[in-house]
Amino acid sequence: MNNKIRSKLDGRTWTKYSISVWSDIQKNPQEKRLKHPALFPTALVERLLEIYAHRGEMILDPFLGSGSTLIAAQRLGMKGIGLDISKDYIRLFHKRLLDEKADSYTVQAINDDARYLSKYVVPGTVDLCLTSPPYWNVLRAKRSADFKPGRYYSDNLNDLGNIGNYDLFLDELKCVFSEVYTALKKGRYCLAIVMDIRKKNRFYPLHMDLTRNLTDLGFILDDIIIWDRRMEYNNLRPLGFPYVFRVNKVHEYILIFQKPL
Repeated sequence: MNNKIRSKLDGRTWTKYSISVWSDIQKNPQEKRLKHPALFPTALVERLLEIYAHRGEMILDPFLGSGSTLIAAQRLGMKGIGLDISKDYIRLFHKRLLDEKADSYTVQAINDDARYLSKYVVPGTVDLCLTSPPYWNVLRAKRSADFKPGRYYSDNLNDLGNIGNYDLFLDELKCVFSEVYTALKKGRYCLAIVMDIRKKNRFYPLHMDLTRNLTDLGFILDDIIIWDRRMEYNNLRPLGFPYVFRVNKVHEYILIFQKPL
């Protein structure tokens, strides 16, 4: 962001948002009722948009899901475009958008593979990318930490969340963010919300692997915020007890990348 653009945040809010661990954000009752397996709260998106974007700017989410990014952009007077491979979630987004009852709409959702982003977005026209990519195929795994029923995203063979091999998944994810890099204006930011993964005895540091891939593309890792979600987990159990100590992961990473000037 151009440093000459004055922030709309006051000093107290600036200080609150600058704390590296965010523990005060939860889904609202309406969001809890939505049937999306990995929805992130509109309140989280609105805060990030308040920090990294301004009214009238173009926001991109290549993994739109139920559309929290574009809903928040609409509310804050920004433009937006999002892609999602699932027709069901595009329909869910449109329902959420109509519920906003706006006089006009400045956001657009497209049902397509994020790897084809360049078909829809002119290079160098996006002011901010804010997204939460698939956490590999973790949604298909049995939930051992809280016993909640698993809900996978789709059966589409082109869905990145259905790729069985982790390295191949990372390669395809890198293809998406290459498209994002091209779409972004110089000096602007790409925010990726991710969680690390454990499958039985193997730990997959997704936030580290994604950081490596994005810096390979030319992005600069500018900062990291921890989103503390422990208030959402009320039936955790002692993983691995009493043989192998395992961590109950209740946080996600907000990775903040910048495209160089």
